[in-house]
Amino acid sequence: MACEEAGAMRGRGWAAWVMAWALLCAGPAFAAETKMPPGLTGGWGGARGLLYELGVALQVRYVTELAFNARGGKGHALRQAGQLNVGLGLDMEKLVGLKGGTFQFSFTHRNGNNLNADMELGNLQLVQEVYGRGNVGRLTQLWYDQLFFDGRVHLKLGRVTVGEDTADFPCDFQNLSFCGAQPGNIVGNYWFNWPVSQWGTRLRVDLKKVAYVQLAAYEVNPRNLEEAFYLGRFNGATGVMLPLELGWNPKFRGDRLEGLYKVGVWYDTSNAPDVLLDGVEREGRYGLYFVARQQLTHVAGAENTAQGLNVFARLTYADRDTSTQDGQYTLGLGYTGVFGRADDDVGFALGATHSNGRYVTAQRLEQAQDPSTVVPRTEYLGELYYSLHATPWLVLRPNFQYIRPGGDEAARNIIVLGLKGALTL
Repeated sequence: MACEEAGAMRGRGWAAWVMAWALLCAGPAFAAETKMPPGLTGGWGGARGLLYELGVALQVRYVTELAFNARGGKGHALRQAGQLNVGLGLDMEKLVGLKGGTFQFSFTHRNGNNLNADMELGNLQLVQEVYGRGNVGRLTQLWYDQLFFDGRVHLKLGRVTVGEDTADFPCDFQNLSFCGAQPGNIVGNYWFNWPVSQWGTRLRVDLKKVAYVQLAAYEVNPRNLEEAFYLGRFNGATGVMLPLELGWNPKFRGDRLEGLYKVGVWYDTSNAPDVLLDGVEREGRYGLYFVARQQLTHVAGAENTAQGLNVFARLTYADRDTSTQDGQYTLGLGYTGVFGRADDDVGFALGATHSNGRYVTAQRLEQAQDPSTVVPRTEYLGELYYSLHATPWLVLRPNFQYIRPGGDEAARNIIVLGLKGALTL
């Protein structure tokens, strides 16, 4: 997952947070603010702000995640994983007078070590969500987005990540269960979240100010997972993934309590092996998901409109013929404005990742022949974090994770102490 630093902007208000997530991670690079967000390196003698006013947004960010297994695995160890993201956003209206046009380029480099693997924790979901897909540089975004009909129709195409537009969700938490587009957490062999990109297009139509429908098409190409830098694979595709999503963005109590609700389905035309029946090939893969976030309370007169309590819930189901994990369910809450600090927040979440019973059966049959075969089960976990907005360009987020691992039914419960940091340069 990649857009952890967008959570640092949530304190500016729910709507600003939603747009900031699009700015930093997914959508048009100029959607959120009228002036350049501050960074550690400042305004570069005024050059950074001038470029922004001309239609050029330069984005440089680094995210690091430390994780220490206080319990579980084969011992104790501290591991670090990080991600450098360099981006360029172009407002085509400011640059060349093309109204509603946006271009986005992002390069991502990941580095570090995976505590899950190094200490054999036996869990299904990463305790450092920023780790994964190889310690390599990747072209993550290279797309163009155009608005039509007074901004009601959005057409986007190029090299994209599925999770930036479909079932998208921020990465405030450090455990992967609570981060990014949820389907990619359980069917990541063909649903590619950040930083893996593929050729794709998305058409979104705003039905009203608070509702939309969108249809997307993404190339399914296993070669995109190869750990090497490339501009784009032009062969090796196995099919096309077609997600359909409906969204609702209501506001209650005089527009002070904002919500975001999404429901979607997807179908991948690729053939895939059955997880239980040897030699059986299934035609197509599919699933459905639901995402909800809602602010419940508002602090009257607060300098930060996001101060108050908010909740979220996410549900994803994948087909049982081809998916080793066929469900993930999470529920969480957060409060912004703790300890008298307007932007600081605390979050708590519970989740479960369900191992497909058909796949479990297959593993048990294999175990009868080979005792070393690992049998999975359902994984349960909880995470608690405190987010310190130390400066406008630095967020520090210590966290505590308790996990009943699901990758190996023999693995013992895990306690992980973590620290997540996001730095905007």
